[in-house]
Amino acid sequence: MMREDAGFDRKDITGHQPSPRKEKASEQLYDREVPLTGTPGRALLHDWLDGEVDQIRVSETEGRSKVELWTRINAESEMLRRRTTPVHVQQRIMAALPDAPGTTTEWYRQQVTLSPASALLAGAALLAVGALIITMIR
Repeated sequence: MMREDAGFDRKDITGHQPSPRKEKASEQLYDREVPLTGTPGRALLHDWLDGEVDQIRVSETEGRSKVELWTRINAESEMLRRRTTPVHVQQRIMAALPDAPGTTTEWYRQQVTLSPASALLAGAALLAVGALIITMIR
Protein backbone atom coordinates (compact mmCIF):
# COMPACT_ATOMS: atom_id res chain seq x y z
CA MET A 1 0.00 0.00 0.00
CA MET A 2 1.41 3.37 -0.97
CA ARG A 3 0.99 6.42 1.22
CA GLU A 4 1.07 10.00 0.11
CA ASP A 5 3.28 12.17 2.32
CA ALA A 6 1.80 15.49 1.27
CA GLY A 7 4.81 17.19 2.88
CA PHE A 8 3.96 16.28 6.49
CA ASP A 9 6.48 14.84 8.94
CA ARG A 10 4.96 11.79 10.53
CA LYS A 11 6.16 8.72 12.31
CA ASP A 12 5.05 5.27 11.42
CA ILE A 13 3.02 3.23 13.90
CA THR A 14 6.15 1.32 14.89
CA GLY A 15 7.81 4.55 15.98
CA HIS A 16 10.48 5.17 13.35
CA GLN A 17 10.63 7.65 10.52
CA PRO A 18 9.43 6.56 7.08
CA SER A 19 12.09 6.22 4.43
CA PRO A 20 12.69 9.35 2.35
CA ARG A 21 10.85 9.55 -0.90
CA LYS A 22 12.79 8.91 -4.08
CA GLU A 23 12.20 11.41 -6.83
CA LYS A 24 11.54 10.02 -10.29
CA ALA A 25 13.66 11.10 -13.18
CA SER A 26 12.00 13.98 -14.92
CA GLU A 27 9.87 12.66 -17.74
CA GLN A 28 8.76 14.83 -20.57
CA LEU A 29 4.98 15.02 -20.44
CA TYR A 30 2.97 15.97 -23.49
CA ASP A 31 -0.34 17.69 -23.12
CA ARG A 32 -1.07 17.81 -26.85
CA GLU A 33 -0.56 15.23 -29.52
CA VAL A 34 0.10 17.79 -32.22
CA PRO A 35 2.33 20.75 -31.42
CA LEU A 36 0.78 24.16 -31.95
CA THR A 37 3.90 25.64 -33.50
CA GLY A 38 4.42 23.68 -36.67
CA THR A 39 6.35 24.22 -39.85
CA PRO A 40 5.45 27.25 -41.96
CA GLY A 41 4.16 25.02 -44.77
CA ARG A 42 1.58 23.46 -42.51
CA ALA A 43 0.49 26.86 -41.30
CA LEU A 44 0.07 27.92 -44.92
CA LEU A 45 -1.99 24.83 -45.68
CA HIS A 46 -4.26 25.55 -42.72
CA ASP A 47 -4.52 29.20 -43.70
CA TRP A 48 -5.48 28.17 -47.25
CA LEU A 49 -8.13 25.78 -45.91
CA ASP A 50 -9.49 28.65 -43.82
CA GLY A 51 -9.61 30.81 -46.96
CA GLU A 52 -6.89 33.26 -45.96
CA VAL A 53 -4.15 32.37 -48.50
CA ASP A 54 -4.35 31.77 -52.25
CA GLN A 55 -3.94 28.29 -53.73
CA ILE A 56 -0.85 29.04 -55.86
CA ARG A 57 1.24 30.11 -52.87
CA VAL A 58 0.31 26.99 -50.89
CA SER A 59 0.98 24.60 -53.80
CA GLU A 60 4.47 26.07 -54.17
CA THR A 61 5.26 25.66 -50.47
CA GLU A 62 3.36 22.53 -49.44
CA GLY A 63 3.19 20.61 -52.67
CA ARG A 64 0.67 20.23 -55.43
CA SER A 65 -0.52 16.76 -54.33
CA LYS A 66 -1.73 17.95 -50.91
CA VAL A 67 -3.55 20.89 -52.43
CA GLU A 68 -5.26 18.62 -54.96
CA LEU A 69 -6.20 16.17 -52.20
CA TRP A 70 -7.81 18.88 -50.08
CA THR A 71 -9.62 20.46 -53.03
CA ARG A 72 -11.09 17.04 -53.86
CA ILE A 73 -12.08 16.47 -50.20
CA ASN A 74 -13.73 19.90 -50.08
CA ALA A 75 -15.61 19.25 -53.33
CA GLU A 76 -16.88 15.84 -52.17
CA SER A 77 -17.94 17.15 -48.77
CA GLU A 78 -19.80 20.02 -50.43
CA MET A 79 -21.55 17.52 -52.70
CA LEU A 80 -22.56 15.42 -49.67
CA ARG A 81 -23.80 18.52 -47.84
CA ARG A 82 -26.14 19.34 -50.73
CA ARG A 83 -27.48 15.78 -51.02
CA THR A 84 -31.14 15.37 -50.06
CA THR A 85 -33.46 12.43 -49.62
CA PRO A 86 -35.46 11.60 -52.77
CA VAL A 87 -39.13 12.58 -52.71
CA HIS A 88 -40.48 9.02 -53.01
CA VAL A 89 -38.43 7.93 -49.97
CA GLN A 90 -39.70 10.90 -47.95
CA GLN A 91 -43.27 9.99 -48.91
CA ARG A 92 -42.80 6.37 -47.81
CA ILE A 93 -41.34 7.50 -44.48
CA MET A 94 -44.18 9.93 -43.85
CA ALA A 95 -46.79 7.30 -44.79
CA ALA A 96 -45.27 4.86 -42.27
CA LEU A 97 -45.57 7.37 -39.39
CA PRO A 98 -48.74 7.30 -37.26
CA ASP A 99 -51.28 10.09 -37.72
CA ALA A 100 -50.89 11.60 -34.26
CA PRO A 101 -48.24 10.96 -31.64
CA GLY A 102 -49.20 8.46 -28.98
CA THR A 103 -51.98 6.77 -30.97
CA THR A 104 -50.19 3.46 -31.36
CA THR A 105 -50.76 0.89 -28.65
CA GLU A 106 -48.11 -1.49 -27.44
CA TRP A 107 -48.49 -5.17 -28.23
CA TYR A 108 -49.06 -6.07 -24.57
CA ARG A 109 -51.89 -3.54 -24.21
CA GLN A 110 -53.79 -4.57 -27.31
CA GLN A 111 -57.07 -6.33 -26.69
CA VAL A 112 -56.96 -9.99 -27.64
CA THR A 113 -60.06 -11.54 -29.14
CA LEU A 114 -60.50 -15.28 -29.03
CA SER A 115 -62.96 -16.92 -31.36
CA PRO A 116 -65.13 -19.78 -30.02
CA ALA A 117 -63.51 -22.28 -32.38
CA SER A 118 -60.02 -21.36 -31.13
CA ALA A 119 -61.19 -21.65 -27.51
CA LEU A 120 -62.60 -25.17 -28.17
CA LEU A 121 -59.40 -26.20 -29.91
CA ALA A 122 -57.23 -24.88 -27.06
CA GLY A 123 -59.43 -26.66 -24.48
CA ALA A 124 -59.20 -29.96 -26.37
CA ALA A 125 -55.41 -29.61 -26.59
CA LEU A 126 -55.13 -28.96 -22.85
CA LEU A 127 -57.38 -31.96 -22.10
CA ALA A 128 -55.23 -34.20 -24.32
CA VAL A 129 -52.00 -33.02 -22.69
CA GLY A 130 -53.52 -33.61 -19.22
CA ALA A 131 -54.60 -37.13 -20.18
CA LEU A 132 -51.12 -37.85 -21.55
CA ILE A 133 -49.47 -36.70 -18.33
CA ILE A 134 -51.84 -38.84 -16.20
CA THR A 135 -51.11 -41.98 -18.27
CA MET A 136 -47.34 -41.37 -17.95
CA ILE A 137 -47.53 -41.02 -14.18
CA ARG A 138 -49.42 -44.32 -13.66
